Amino acid sequence: MASPALFLSGILAVSTLAIPTQDPFLFDFTTCSQSDIDTWQEVSDTVRTVGMSKAVLALQTTRVFQRAVMFAVINPQPNGAGFAGMQTAMPRSAASHVTSTGLRLQVRGQGELQYWKVVLTGKDQVGTNRTDYEQKFKLQKISNREFETVDLDFSKFGAYRRGKPVKDAPPLDLANTRTFGFQTFGGVYDGYKQKGTGSLEIDSVEFY
Repeated sequence: MASPALFLSGILAVSTLAIPTQDPFLFDFTTCSQSDIDTWQEVSDTVRTVGMSKAVLALQTTRVFQRAVMFAVINPQPNGAGFAGMQTAMPRSAASHVTSTGLRLQVRGQGELQYWKVVLTGKDQVGTNRTDYEQKFKLQKISNREFETVDLDFSKFGAYRRGKPVKDAPPLDLANTRTFGFQTFGGVYDGYKQKGTGSLEIDSVEFY
């Protein structure tokens, strides 16, 4: 007869195997392939006649590390209007994280662009008049060229249409989100303005 210790050990082993581990990563650029990067598309102010900004997402692979880098140039209008971004389809796995608190970014900024944002768009929103859910963040360590952790609480994502807040909009519905994007901007509706060139190096985006 097996000892109680062995029997209990067997139960624990079976229980552990029966519980699947939920992948916390939405995007892990340290292990992705070039085909994953190819799914990202530019969404910049050149969709408008006066637009002059640009964004590119590239995969940087060295002998030591791998990450994604978003390069951007903001050529704003005199009032600060201008934006440059990249977006891709929201992974289906996101729907299983609706109880998560938010998104955690591992990033490093360089250059003149200190303000960025994450843009989430619902499945029912299309065209230039769509409503996006956005949260802006300021890179705190850009002057030191250091990596930093940026936490974006889902409760702090706000609804915007063409850069302006949408009143009485429903809260963000992660299960109904169609696209995920990074964007930098001129600051037309903000208390600060920015222009020029910059980059955002991205190791990962994960749920917390």
